[in-house]
Amino acid sequence: MNSSVQALTESEYIQTLLNNHAFFEKEQINLEIKKIEMEGDRANYSNWSWDVSGELGRIEKKLTKDTSYTYTHASNQTTKKISTDLSKKFFSSGSEINFSYDKSWPIKNEVKHKKQEYYSDVNTTEYLDDIKLSWTIPLLKNRSGVIDQKTYDLAVLDYQDEILVLMEVKEDFIEDKLMSFFDWVSYEAQINIVENRLILSQKILNILQKNTSSKSNILTFERSIDKTQRLLLSLQSKLKANQKALSILLEKVELEKNSPIIDWDAHPDLIQDLRAHCRQFVRDLTRIEIEQEKNKRTIKTYQNSQLGDFDFTISASKDLNKGNYSSYSKSNEIEYEAKFDFSYPLTGDVTNQVYLDKNKLKLRQLELKYKEKFDDILSEAEKLTVELVQGAAQLNLYKKQIAVSEAQKFNNELDLFLEGGGNIRYAINEQDDSQELLLGYIQTVIEYQKNRIHYDSLLDRLLANFE
Repeated sequence: MNSSVQALTESEYIQTLLNNHAFFEKEQINLEIKKIEMEGDRANYSNWSWDVSGELGRIEKKLTKDTSYTYTHASNQTTKKISTDLSKKFFSSGSEINFSYDKSWPIKNEVKHKKQEYYSDVNTTEYLDDIKLSWTIPLLKNRSGVIDQKTYDLAVLDYQDEILVLMEVKEDFIEDKLMSFFDWVSYEAQINIVENRLILSQKILNILQKNTSSKSNILTFERSIDKTQRLLLSLQSKLKANQKALSILLEKVELEKNSPIIDWDAHPDLIQDLRAHCRQFVRDLTRIEIEQEKNKRTIKTYQNSQLGDFDFTISASKDLNKGNYSSYSKSNEIEYEAKFDFSYPLTGDVTNQVYLDKNKLKLRQLELKYKEKFDDILSEAEKLTVELVQGAAQLNLYKKQIAVSEAQKFNNELDLFLEGGGNIRYAINEQDDSQELLLGYIQTVIEYQKNRIHYDSLLDRLLANFE
């Protein structure tokens, strides 16, 4: 905010915090981390997976057997091989498609001695090609990817929850700092009232001294001024401490040149149907609902895991093979297959059942958690509603009392005293009462505005105009 601006409104204060404070950047990073984790879980499940491998090796072998005749066999083999696998899972069905290709070029030399006779094989060209394409659809266990997709589905819910966490943290932070803002307004307003009282008191003291009033009256009035000065020093000290804390938050704002201003007559829009509003808009309740959804998703996984494996697979493969010896051979084989696979553990899965039972119990626990939180928020909202209604009535009463006090100033105790017809203590008491009335009004307004902020924050609408 430009330092030439001479007033800092409530909205400007909120926007300054949202724009400048590192606290929100830190929380935003948490959300970005959750997003990366969510996208990573989806990619880990549904992206194409492509692997390539290769092999290059050489084998030397010599075999000698002593039987009714001597047999010697020496060979060496060089192997070159490359393989690739490409696969993908589909979210809509939980099915998986897989393509594989293997190719090898083995070259083998052999020398044989048998009964002093010599045999050798001549290399020609040798290769082996294997190609296979298959598609597997789960029909019971993991149908529609219930088991495999659990991690991603939970990550999506975690991301949704983190969005709410970020919004909640922002609102709580702004609510807390607005309390300091209203204290700032309060201290400055109270200081202004007390300073005006001191200016008037000093003028009166000068009149008393010029009129050679009694020493007792002068001492009494001086004690009244001392008391007012002590109050002023206390308020100034609180203001300085408050501004010191705010200066850290508002680095770009020169606090002494930007006095805070508020709408002293601001009133909250009280919600008529608090129950409906809480169920629809309060984030703490929505977060519990997300927790319930996560638990239901987990239960769905454990329930599906109790089913047997029942998959349907169709595949096609092709093998090409050509030998490399003088006894020439070559083959070309194509195969198609369609099959159902079924398996079921008759003893069951004890661990899976334990987690299923635990999460079913947690359903009720989360229902109770929701009810408890709902009742707490509703109770607090209703309490604040009453305080705001009563606070508004109290402020109206203050305004009437101040108006009456202003109207009667022409006929007050101070004027009577200065005219020689009153008592100095009555005059001081009247001024004390006037000051207390004004200070009480300021404190009541600030308390009312704080309740307004707390009410909007509790019902998650404080930052509705800043999102």
